[in-house]
Amino acid sequence: MNQRTYTKLISLVFVVLCLAFTSEIARAHEGVDEHIVAITKKIKRDPKNALLYLQRGELYRVHRNWSRAAADYDRAVRLQPGLTIVDLARGRMFFESGKFSRAKFVLDRFLRERPNDVEGLTTRARVFAKLAARTEAVDDFTQAIALMQPPEPELYLERAEVLAGDIRSVQDALRGLDEGIKRLGPLVTLQLAAIDIEVRSRNYDAALTRLDHIAAQSERKETWLVRRGEILRAAGRREEARNAFSAALGAIDSLPPARRHNRAISALQLRARSGLRM
Repeated sequence: MNQRTYTKLISLVFVVLCLAFTSEIARAHEGVDEHIVAITKKIKRDPKNALLYLQRGELYRVHRNWSRAAADYDRAVRLQPGLTIVDLARGRMFFESGKFSRAKFVLDRFLRERPNDVEGLTTRARVFAKLAARTEAVDDFTQAIALMQPPEPELYLERAEVLAGDIRSVQDALRGLDEGIKRLGPLVTLQLAAIDIEVRSRNYDAALTRLDHIAAQSERKETWLVRRGEILRAAGRREEARNAFSAALGAIDSLPPARRHNRAISALQLRARSGLRM
């Protein structure tokens, strides 16, 4: 391996770590100012390091300071013109700031260089969804799912939501969620999304079948009884709905006091009682 290739490899590894680091900060939204100060000190010691500007730009993006993020991305590219990962950072910034057409432009450019980049595909899929380009969004989500090992459940959820936005694609949305369940296991988030789509499509029996499958695997019956009552009520099966809501309240009353008196259970009680009054 020659020195130039080695340097490029090291840079790429650093950038991947940089982006992963800022993703963690984005989830926490804590300590961003302190990290910006720390990176700024490093920049003062090493003012020609493009990757430090990229890292600080990502922190500014997390902070939603778009102008400073853009300025740091510009500086990073001036210092290292071949740093294509900056287009991914810009694309995320434009997406988060609501500039969807500009986000698509830079993400297209980035993906021409790195067509199998999962983060690039996922971000562009979200951009396409905002631009109501459903087919393109689904294609990018599908490619990202195929490339990610294992894929994140959120990708299945987002793809299903895009598909379910068109009545002609509802079954495709459900098949996609079932694919995720088969691949990742019976995740409740995926199962509930499928139930919600069935209910919106007025496929009430199918929704109840899916709900029964979840309930059979769970010790917490009160949650699924309340949801069952809501589905039955939506289907116009009022008496069955009342029975489900009553059973839910009975299940809640049988819980130990320490489990019964919390916010989540109180919210369930409210839903069940509201259902009985309908």
